[in-house]
Amino acid sequence: MRIALFTRLPGLLGGISSIVIGLGHEFAGVVTTEGPANRYGPVPLATLLEARPEGSDVLVADSSARFAPLLASLEPDLALCGGFPVRIPAEAIAVPRLGVLNGHPSPLPRYRGPNPLGWAVRNGDRELGFTFHFMDAEIDTGPILLQGFAPIGPDDGAEELVEALFGLWSSLLPGALMLVEAGERGTAQSEEGASYAGFFERDYVQLDLRTADAAQRQVRAWAISVRRGDVDGPVTTIDGARVVVRRSRLDDAAGGVPLECADGSALWVVETRPAG
Repeated sequence: MRIALFTRLPGLLGGISSIVIGLGHEFAGVVTTEGPANRYGPVPLATLLEARPEGSDVLVADSSARFAPLLASLEPDLALCGGFPVRIPAEAIAVPRLGVLNGHPSPLPRYRGPNPLGWAVRNGDRELGFTFHFMDAEIDTGPILLQGFAPIGPDDGAEELVEALFGLWSSLLPGALMLVEAGERGTAQSEEGASYAGFFERDYVQLDLRTADAAQRQVRAWAISVRRGDVDGPVTTIDGARVVVRRSRLDDAAGGVPLECADGSALWVVETRPAG
């Protein structure tokens, strides 16, 4: 198959293109866009050029209206999508003859939307789910092709969760492509158990110190969340200064500053940055 990719993340581009080529498929190129500011942090568009396979194109759209013509120019049989910050319109989804296969980091239909990892950690889930599904006109509602799971450890931070996510992509993608080649079109999603994982609300910015367990989940959830604009957290005051807590623990094994919680427990703050 000739396969194109929608992505904004160079790490995903490098990993997926290697798998696609290693399986004997032809990697057609990438369609991308600048996207909303701060969605994935400071990742310049130029880094996609460095991550692309030799001989492949990176096509940058200035709006979603350009996705369809740019994708058509790559002449793909199938397009993959992952780590992409803009909704793909129906006319672009219709371009590849086999459709667009999206990799979504949740056990769909749970956690549809832009911030599934953040909500999984916030809710104390013990597993990270991952779903390959065919895209349709709505958000994360298309037929499910393949799913997998990985454990979420109680102390897993952003680095560990991203590593687990890439592990699921890598392990599931070959099987998903085999199913597509075999003509499988997935199973329609049920609305039972469906939920939407939106951006964290401003009410969740202030660090909640009722219990250390809840505060620790809040720190970890913000560390892995997808952000909208300048909304970032959790924020608290330490030594008279307003700070965003980046890493914390439930013990003093890594040192840090203890914050007393309402139930008498303590959250040990290991890393902060000044609040904007």
